Amino acid sequence: MTTPFGKYPETVTYTVGQMATNYSSLNGTAYEKDNATDNVWTRYFKDKLNVQNTTKFEANDGTDYSQKVSMAIVSGDIPDIMVVPDYSTLQQLHDNDLIADLTDAYNNTASDRIKEIYDSYGGRVLDNAKFDGKLMAIPTTEISHGPGILWLRKDWMDKLGLQEPKTLEDVENIITQFIEKDPGGNGAGKTVGLVVDNENVAGVSGGQYSLNNIFSLYGAYPKQWIDDGNGNAVYGSIQPEMKTALTKISEMYKKGLVDRQFAVRTGDDRKALLTGGKSGSFLDNWWGSWTVADTLKLNPDAEWVSYIAPQAEDGSLTMFTGNPSSSYLVVRKGFEHPELAVKMVSLQYDYQRYQEKDEEVLKQFADYSQLNVSGSPIIVNIDYYDAFYRNVDIMKEALETGDTSKLVSNMDISNYNSYKKYLDSEKNGDKPDSVSWAGYASSITTASMVKNANIKEVNPVFFGTTSSMSLKWPTLSKMELEMYLKIITGDQSPDSFDKFVDSWKKTGGDIITKEVNEAIASN
Repeated sequence: MTTPFGKYPETVTYTVGQMATNYSSLNGTAYEKDNATDNVWTRYFKDKLNVQNTTKFEANDGTDYSQKVSMAIVSGDIPDIMVVPDYSTLQQLHDNDLIADLTDAYNNTASDRIKEIYDSYGGRVLDNAKFDGKLMAIPTTEISHGPGILWLRKDWMDKLGLQEPKTLEDVENIITQFIEKDPGGNGAGKTVGLVVDNENVAGVSGGQYSLNNIFSLYGAYPKQWIDDGNGNAVYGSIQPEMKTALTKISEMYKKGLVDRQFAVRTGDDRKALLTGGKSGSFLDNWWGSWTVADTLKLNPDAEWVSYIAPQAEDGSLTMFTGNPSSSYLVVRKGFEHPELAVKMVSLQYDYQRYQEKDEEVLKQFADYSQLNVSGSPIIVNIDYYDAFYRNVDIMKEALETGDTSKLVSNMDISNYNSYKKYLDSEKNGDKPDSVSWAGYASSITTASMVKNANIKEVNPVFFGTTSSMSLKWPTLSKMELEMYLKIITGDQSPDSFDKFVDSWKKTGGDIITKEVNEAIASN
């Protein structure tokens, strides 16, 4: 009971609320009879810990699962172990005295690596799951998305003799040259500017096609609850810095440096502009290479390269961090083995990932992964805050020397083989596999660049919901999106931002701001 990987002498059975897994993709394989209580993961838990799950309820991820959790709470009859989808549900469970205090279980039973992982968030994650100093859940973790990354067609830049961008002025110049000098052969003036998401123009951590980097240059953090410097939470989207940033973006739009049709594009349209060579610029994230991986199939000569840009005058790039924990693993109050949740987490996210050496066992997990089947009774994720670049130097060394002995996890070995495949194809002058290229470009090239960059972080102070949000937030969000689209496209002048702020406050924003500050104070 007090060791992370210790096996119970007698089989411990536990009920679980679990997210449905599609086992049909296992048909025709050695695993075709697997199900929610008998699969690669449940057999692993049984073999290592001597524990066996039975299903209390099963539902598809998302709304279906949330409804099943809500019904269990209302009935007061919850499973022994389950994942809850958000903080408000965790709070409801705590307020109804339905869940166990896991403080001692975590302190006594969690593996050293699991504790190290949580420590990498500087207390932000575990504190999220504490009430009156007691740890009431094992929180999942959301790794750092890192800063927004500018992706550009390097082959176009080379054709035009353009240098690596740093400032916003550099970025504007490159896009201007792409449009005016037409290195992609689209026809004069037909190359599209920055590809932008019309539903999430900015404000999503790790947002694809989002303009977060441009807003942050002006000290603006859309959609984030931030500290105003005096200990008060304020909503980033209504701060005066927003107006300056929107004015600049509207000027870029007017010049065609932002896709003039962005307001009506679909997700497929946006991707097609990039993979089809109609645009050579977009803001995404370190994994943006996956967005444009299909370009290599359509145009093998295309070369997408990532940049930390646009930067501030001091060479820094400021990002806002995401919600460090979006879901929580809880244990029913009165369950005989509250430490079981901690043991399962330690086995799944430490031992199996880093210490398991049985090749047959690892092959089974790899087979499941390839078939996109989970099977674990506890579908959460627990990883280091800086996971995406944490081991990049070790990986680079392994790729240079061929010595994989320093690679940290079983996943690293799998990734190593993929990256080596890409490097070998480059070395031999072969056409690179798009998947291998995308993995290498994101997890080696871009991760290494981010690790060595001057990145500043702003940590939002609130990610939850308040009582008025469920009623008023849809209207406020719609107002906000309309404001972005109208000001950027020139339908309204930047001065209309002041009117939006006034309307936002009167339509419920002031009440919600008060509730957010009360919620922060109560914690």
